[in-house]
Amino acid sequence: MTSTPISIDLQYNGLREAAASFVFKGDTGHVLIESGPLATLETLKAGLVEHGIDPTSIKAVFLTHIHLDHGGAAGWFAENGADIYVHPFGVDHLVDPTRINESARRIYGTHLAEVFGEMLPCPRAKVHAVAHSETISVDGLEFTAIETPGHARHHHAWSTVINGRQCCFTGDVAGMRIPGTSWVTLPLAPPEFDPAIWGQSLDRLEAFDFDELQLTHFGTVENPQDHLAATRKQLAWETRMVTEILDDPSLDHEARKIAYLDALHARATAHGISQADCDAYLSAGMVDMNLGGVQRHLNQLRKASD
Repeated sequence: MTSTPISIDLQYNGLREAAASFVFKGDTGHVLIESGPLATLETLKAGLVEHGIDPTSIKAVFLTHIHLDHGGAAGWFAENGADIYVHPFGVDHLVDPTRINESARRIYGTHLAEVFGEMLPCPRAKVHAVAHSETISVDGLEFTAIETPGHARHHHAWSTVINGRQCCFTGDVAGMRIPGTSWVTLPLAPPEFDPAIWGQSLDRLEAFDFDELQLTHFGTVENPQDHLAATRKQLAWETRMVTEILDDPSLDHEARKIAYLDALHARATAHGISQADCDAYLSAGMVDMNLGGVQRHLNQLRKASD
């Protein structure tokens, strides 16, 4: 049985409860779920030290997927001896992150260092592919991989038992929450966003009937079925709304961003989210990313139908 983890707030982008890493005490050391981005590595290391943990002593890191905000700092832990466990599609990118970093530089330019930082390479011997339903035992702890694509094809959720409760660390498949609220928002990131496949992943999580979810973005969910239903509802609404915006020939890219942001903020405030939190957590950058994700998905559908 896995002990209760410590959630470390990475203060991602200077925001409270925007992203977390989770640290578990094993028989002789500690294990992480999520390394976070390189830009928050010092915050994570300080959080570990605050709890009496030497960051260089981490035995293993389990990644939900290899996007920079989840796995960007994995290379630092691997260089310091940690084994990295990841979906098979993520292995080569962790060993050689050139393509990930080049793509990020194209999008973020000179702001990359402050937003994410570049991914450091992991020694190949330290990176381990994990198949769906495979259970990994490390230092007396056990974690089972649940393949959950839709946000990314290299996405796992990780299941474990904590104090007799079935718990799942969901990465991005169960969405994100603004601090102090239960309202779900979603990262519809290119190039692999697919709402139909995402819905199947939600089906898979619902079938487990977990007692608890742990969201990387952010916090504990005590009512998993309600939360997953809300995630599904938001996925359908947001995909439909963004598609309508993209299909409007009167809108250029900037007008699309404004229309999307206005619709998202209106939906959030209707659920009790303050305008200040909308401005902080539902940003133009996220909207731009989601427009790209849905546009690429629509392009793929249209190409397949030609």
